[in-house]
Amino acid sequence: MFKKGSKAKVVPTSEYTDFSDRFAGDEKYATLRHVVVAGSVPTIAAITTGLFMYNNFNDSYTSTLLPVNVPVQQPILEPVAAQIPSVIPVNAIAQPTGIIADKSLEMLATILDPVVQVLVAISFPIASVIMVGACFWFMIGNGEKAWSIIMNAGLGYVLIQMSPLFLDILRTIGEAV
Repeated sequence: MFKKGSKAKVVPTSEYTDFSDRFAGDEKYATLRHVVVAGSVPTIAAITTGLFMYNNFNDSYTSTLLPVNVPVQQPILEPVAAQIPSVIPVNAIAQPTGIIADKSLEMLATILDPVVQVLVAISFPIASVIMVGACFWFMIGNGEKAWSIIMNAGLGYVLIQMSPLFLDILRTIGEAV
């Protein structure tokens, strides 16, 4: 209700919410392009901020680049005949050395560590965008769904932040066995 003059009147909604007369032609309505751009800007900003923070504040940065002018050394191999034993014992039991398993585990950990670090770095911006998006459910009137989304985003963020700890625990258990 708005007052016009000294009397209280009920004003139609179109008088105070319809601003379409300010725009001409197709500008009155949002197109799919407008919706996509408006939806992607916060996501891109959050991801960019996370990557910026990760790149600027990560102390464990190592370069994998090799200088071009360094010659590659080839190992000297012994002849194949010298590597084959002449006598194989019949009652020999294979003893696992763990060399292949240790190297493959070390190589897998080396490959996955940067991936885990990037996921940990971008988890905060993504969780923030999800939580802000959940606030729109409050405005629509679906508070239960909003709280559910916020709780799931918070739990996911905490678990992602703790994933390096879980991986270290699994690595320690694997070495002990």
